[in-house]
Amino acid sequence: MKKAFIDTNFLIKLLNIQDPAHKNAVAYFKYFVENQIIIIVSSIAVGEYCVQGEITHLPLKNLQTLNYNILHAIKAGKCGFIAFNARKNKEITVERIVITNDVKLFAQAEIEKVTFYVTGDTKSKSIFDLLRKEAGLSYQFIDINKPLQESFGVLF
Repeated sequence: MKKAFIDTNFLIKLLNIQDPAHKNAVAYFKYFVENQIIIIVSSIAVGEYCVQGEITHLPLKNLQTLNYNILHAIKAGKCGFIAFNARKNKEITVERIVITNDVKLFAQAEIEKVTFYVTGDTKSKSIFDLLRKEAGLSYQFIDINKPLQESFGVLF
């Protein structure tokens, strides 16, 4: 069965009708639900969302929540080592100082054998590409700033 792992950025865009990518986020969400693709959200992403949002706003009945565990931590440690060294050696340019949550989410998605990692955080793609090459991430990165039709070739 296919699984879509969504991050904090996806949640923000899904729930903020003023966001330019809101309609895309809604289209992806509907597509996953209608096609019985399991939608997974990490407790890490929920925690990030709750910094400024309320958990009651999240569509939890359509989400499978995933707690961070020791297997995720082991993979995240390996991925973090790669990402931090690449940034230190200027192999990747990441403007933000903290990339640990991105790395943790990428690691969780890999351990859980998801099909898609779905985000609106375009900047995280450089970290994903590095980790795909160096740490063997096997899932598809989907940027919801691009319409659903571009990712899945679906016509409406």
